[in-house]
Amino acid sequence: MQVSVAAGKRRGQMLTVRNEKPDASMHLTVYVQDVVFLPDGTHEFPPPASTEWSCANWVEVVPKELEIPAKSSKDVRVSVTVPEGVTGGHYAMIFFETGPSYTEQGIGVNFRVGALVEAVVPGTERYDAKLKAIAFKPPSGAVVALFNDGNLLIRPAGLVKVFDPLGKKVRQVQLNPNNLGILPKTLRTFSVQLEEPLPKGNYQLKAEVDYGARTLIVGERSFEVP
Repeated sequence: MQVSVAAGKRRGQMLTVRNEKPDASMHLTVYVQDVVFLPDGTHEFPPPASTEWSCANWVEVVPKELEIPAKSSKDVRVSVTVPEGVTGGHYAMIFFETGPSYTEQGIGVNFRVGALVEAVVPGTERYDAKLKAIAFKPPSGAVVALFNDGNLLIRPAGLVKVFDPLGKKVRQVQLNPNNLGILPKTLRTFSVQLEEPLPKGNYQLKAEVDYGARTLIVGERSFEVP
């Protein structure tokens, strides 16, 4: 959920949680954790206030426990109170977790689903990103590493292109088609597949990245396919 909240103010929003099981109710416990997007694309969820971009302690969820009948939905109210003096974007994950009585195919299991909270103080956003690496990855891939030096979550998009020695474009693929994010002051590496292996020769790899600012990031690197 995305919420725009001025510093020193409070704003609420409703979230709907649905139980898709056809024949059993579901008991859920609700809690809030920090969120970290690791460079390799995996996630970690440390305790509240573990990160500089955390808003976990600003988030209140009511109720904190839910009993949802089969094939039914219930709403929870999420309120975010932003302290004075805060700027940029701050983030947390709301988890809805089943108890040990939940069963799947007769086996007791615990599972949880999460909803990302994005709290942004309007008028204080600062977009800044840097291209840290661009490289060919044999036999038919490439990697692009971006560092988010701004103060809010970015979801970069763009193109990765390959040119032959004559300047002819021989490959073009989308960067970050799944719209993955980079949290403030963190690095993330994106991998792309260049459709099929390139013939032997020298090439130029080029990345054009749109991260929400007025200008694109452009990076190039030469490589050889032996």
